[in-house]
Amino acid sequence: MATPLTKAQLRRHMRHTLSLLPPTQLLAESAAVFHLITSLPSYQQSQHLSIYINTPTSELQTTQLIRHALQEGKRVYVPRCDGKVMQMVELKNGGLETMARNKWGILEPGKEEQAVEPSVLEFVVVPGVAFDAQGNRCGHGKGYYDRYLQQTQAFTCAVCLSDQVIEAVPVDAHDQKPNMIISPAGILFEKQ
Repeated sequence: MATPLTKAQLRRHMRHTLSLLPPTQLLAESAAVFHLITSLPSYQQSQHLSIYINTPTSELQTTQLIRHALQEGKRVYVPRCDGKVMQMVELKNGGLETMARNKWGILEPGKEEQAVEPSVLEFVVVPGVAFDAQGNRCGHGKGYYDRYLQQTQAFTCAVCLSDQVIEAVPVDAHDQKPNMIISPAGILFEKQ
């Protein structure tokens, strides 16, 4: 029997796996998840959404979802990380085009932008490195989303690529399960 991977080992393995993903597969799977999310009643009924801004090549792409939400007249908030704290900041005029890249190469709002209270959010799109059908997710290792999700009652929807679905994600006491996990194949997990 193989020894289960630690979270650190799992992150390294997934970074390597995702680095080999063909761009066409990344775009096709991102589009499939986009269609699934936008068909959810919880998404359609929400007016205040938090949507992460993806890394350029190794994460489910969210730009189409962000643009769709804005076109639908929804208010979209994106993460800004400072030290151990993650805040959500509303996308304003100019949106993604006016942001600078942070130390991880991800577009991020400036420090001068006002953060929203977590209680305002109704729907949060959650990233991660690996996911399983029991609702567990392995994040990027900083705990930003696990801490943030403790502060909101929003519907939380984790999204993933097919290569990010594994049999069992290692779990720690502080890990927060999302309400739902969506992969390109459909709903992987839904809280009862």
